Amino acid sequence: MDSNSDYEDPDGPERIYVDLKVDENEVPQPKTVRFCSGRPAWVSKDLLQLLTSLGVFLLLVFILVQDTQKQIQEKLEIIGKRIARMNGTLERLCQCPWGWELFQGSCYWFSRSKSNWTSSDPVCQSMNARLVVVNSVSEEKFLQSWEVRYEKRTWIGLSDHHEEASWQWVDGTPFQLSFWKPGEPNNDEDEDCVELWNDGWNDDQCSKEKPWICEKPLVSCSQP
Repeated sequence: MDSNSDYEDPDGPERIYVDLKVDENEVPQPKTVRFCSGRPAWVSKDLLQLLTSLGVFLLLVFILVQDTQKQIQEKLEIIGKRIARMNGTLERLCQCPWGWELFQGSCYWFSRSKSNWTSSDPVCQSMNARLVVVNSVSEEKFLQSWEVRYEKRTWIGLSDHHEEASWQWVDGTPFQLSFWKPGEPNNDEDEDCVELWNDGWNDDQCSKEKPWICEKPLVSCSQP
């Protein structure tokens, strides 16, 4: 046996390893490199969680905004209804007072009691009105056909008690239009005040008691 065959060099394995030639391309990658190669997957997971959370948050915001818009719309509808009711109330307020009749921008009130001509106008003034002043054919026709007044002799705001044959309206309106019955005025027995009859005007004694008509302008809603 070769004397060298049984000889074991304690440093043999080391020499073999050292003497082993290894291709540099076959050298395993360091663990640190393998660790870095796995990091992108970990970052992508966090990013996915962030995007998911952001999506949920935006969804909640959208839901809240939708609810808010719905509430705003409901409140606007309520406000619109209230405004409509207020406008209806204003329209009623701009009409004639209860018991008065509206015609062409004026309000007319027919008395249910009787009084002499002189006492009638102060009653009208207490209601911010005057004895009626007739300014047009249409107004005369309205007064003649007014159902509540029909077949009733009624005082109007015309007289000549200050000066005979000088007819004057109570509010100073110039006397330019008349609707006298045939043969009137005749000043029979000191007739100085004018009454409205179904077919025209007649002068009569101011002391007689008759129903009367008050008139006042319709107040516009635009006025303060």
